[in-house]
Amino acid sequence: MFLNILSQESPLTFEKYMELSLYHPKYGYYARGMLPGKKGDYITSPCISKIFGATLARQIIEMYEILGEIDDFLIVEAGAGHGFLAGDILEYTVKKGYKFNYLIIEPFSSIRKIQEETLNAFKEKIKWVKNLRDLPKFRGVFLSNELFDSFPVKLIQKKDDKIYEVCIKVEKNGNIKEFLRKLEDEKILRIIEPYFPFWEDGYRTEVCLKIEEFYKDLSEKMEEGFIITIDYGYPRQDYYSSERSKGTLLCYYEHKAISDPYFKPGEIDITSHVDFTLLREFGEKYGFSNIGFTQQGSFLVALGINEVFYEISEKTWKDIESLKFLIFPEGFGTSHWVLVQAKLPKEKFKKELKGFSLSNRIYLLYK
Repeated sequence: MFLNILSQESPLTFEKYMELSLYHPKYGYYARGMLPGKKGDYITSPCISKIFGATLARQIIEMYEILGEIDDFLIVEAGAGHGFLAGDILEYTVKKGYKFNYLIIEPFSSIRKIQEETLNAFKEKIKWVKNLRDLPKFRGVFLSNELFDSFPVKLIQKKDDKIYEVCIKVEKNGNIKEFLRKLEDEKILRIIEPYFPFWEDGYRTEVCLKIEEFYKDLSEKMEEGFIITIDYGYPRQDYYSSERSKGTLLCYYEHKAISDPYFKPGEIDITSHVDFTLLREFGEKYGFSNIGFTQQGSFLVALGINEVFYEISEKTWKDIESLKFLIFPEGFGTSHWVLVQAKLPKEKFKKELKGFSLSNRIYLLYK
């Protein structure tokens, strides 16, 4: 059935194909309630241990104090999955005596139902909206963990010293075939201009321009506060390295990485790494200051994840292994990065956030 829908749209850009495959309201990957975890196709930090959310809560508490301990402080999360991160943050902050309200952006009713079950103990503190534009004006923290990697991307390729956009056509037998169309998008050409001369013929990569609209909408809703973005990706000079000739596009199916994005459309997770320099640029364009950028392991250690471990875990072998996975290079410690941006008057922000007290590599996003 989904192939019939793709066929009706055919020919279409890869970006449109990725959007339909993930977000079609009936047949898309997320509409089907596909989420991370042991029974899903991939795993995220909140699925590994409650220690992750509890440690992140320490940073949110510091942000609350910087904002002046305001009464209407709100935590907003997009891409909340099962709701594990929300539950772990609220559990820890309640334990510490804070009464934060939480709002989740979730467009799919099937996933919202799962979140409501997970977060039943905090139902008085949580509200849901379907999209960013439904948010009320707020002051607080906007949080996402592995959100931007699922935004649809333009897939581009160098051929004969020119840049083309990858498009697809669905044939009568259901096979999906690619073809190239000349790219004339000035925004994309400006982004890749410094790197394009070093690419060999056949080089492929991605650009995600849909993130800009997200930042624009968020800027209109956030009156004052912080953005915490946690995801896998690179600063731009690494993202478009001449050695990364096949781009960063990845697909997951039953906990296995596969290279073919046309395998089981609507049933696989399609992702690409985040260009964190792009987030820095869009942040600045829409009124956010770029505060800090570092790898997840350094961020969590700086916040005292070892103390949180002794506070809330049972200190079993499984807990120790989970802790290692969150901060060591063999796990998410170096593959995932944390970017914090803020909309604040200068007089309110006079010191470095604790999460960046060991390492702040924001300079990488200005090269």
